[in-house]
Amino acid sequence: MTALKEKEQKNEQAFPQAKKVCFVCTGNTCRSPMAEAVTNALALGNLPILARDTVPPSVIAVSAGLYAHDGDPISHNAVSALEQAGIKPTPSRDYHKHTAKNIDERLVEECDLLVAMTPSHAMELLLRFPAAAQRITVMPKAVSDPFGGDLARYAQCLEEITEGVRCLLFLEDET
Repeated sequence: MTALKEKEQKNEQAFPQAKKVCFVCTGNTCRSPMAEAVTNALALGNLPILARDTVPPSVIAVSAGLYAHDGDPISHNAVSALEQAGIKPTPSRDYHKHTAKNIDERLVEECDLLVAMTPSHAMELLLRFPAAAQRITVMPKAVSDPFGGDLARYAQCLEEITEGVRCLLFLEDET
């Protein structure tokens, strides 16, 4: 068993009531899977560019889309940007194997927090799932869609996502 897998299992045992966060974008092939990967890496202390941060291992991230084509693979450039940034997939959430899925009532009910990539995504979530209004939020800064862009655009998007995730989930108590 790898050290990362052991750490992941210990976290799951130590934090059985972990906060489950769902990142939501349009197609679930670019932004939200990258946010999922960043968050899970941060929760395991496995993000080299932010190794100085101490983060709670009590967050588990998933992702979905508002208009996803179920089963579509993660964008090649999203994978490349994650790899170039040194973000390793977690054993239970390997972003290489990610396939797109639409957000649905079941997923909304399972999650403690729904994080939209843009205000318009948040508005759509509120319209579809009004009972979840208290659990819907948006990234601190809207993350524009890199779909169809080059690797540099995806890398820029990943930087925006990483900073947003840190701000939203891990550094919110710091002043």
